[in-house]
Amino acid sequence: MMLFNLMADAAHTLGETAEVGFFETWLSGLNVGGVILLVIGIALVIIEMVIPGFGVAGISGFAAIVAGLIVSSKTFGAAMFTLAIVVIILCIAAIIIFKFIFGKRKGISRLTLEDRIESDATSLADIDPSELVGKEGVALSTLHPSGVAMIDGKRLDVLSDGEYIQKGDEVVVCDVHGLRISVSKKRG
Repeated sequence: MMLFNLMADAAHTLGETAEVGFFETWLSGLNVGGVILLVIGIALVIIEMVIPGFGVAGISGFAAIVAGLIVSSKTFGAAMFTLAIVVIILCIAAIIIFKFIFGKRKGISRLTLEDRIESDATSLADIDPSELVGKEGVALSTLHPSGVAMIDGKRLDVLSDGEYIQKGDEVVVCDVHGLRISVSKKRG
């Protein structure tokens, strides 16, 4: 309570020097219950930022902030000013959390792809398409219609010509168009 009196005195002094009584009115309108709800709401939203879950903490925090604004503000202007302060606090917390806490963690790598795809893995540059047509291989995965096959000692992404091909079935290359290699099931 002493802190609020000190803030009210400071606002009164500021109001007298600036001839604006807004800060004094704003601080005098705040009550302990409303401030507690605001602090709890801010804390719950920050917890939701750090430990993402089902949104219970975030929704509860938002509800506590709204309730704190309603309880602690006498006027609409005071409520909007308090809301602006809360938004600034949450933005600063978000920057701190995402830059300093998540930025230094390796756990964030679960959300991003760090593997590199080498150009030779997707390139048919060393293979002449006309040489592939008629080659035989084995389906390394089920082709419905796309999958992987081992053809001429190379693991290639292939596309069946419409039929369902089981893993392990023998395949024959029918056509090559760019990176698309069409195969069909080898007939006995």
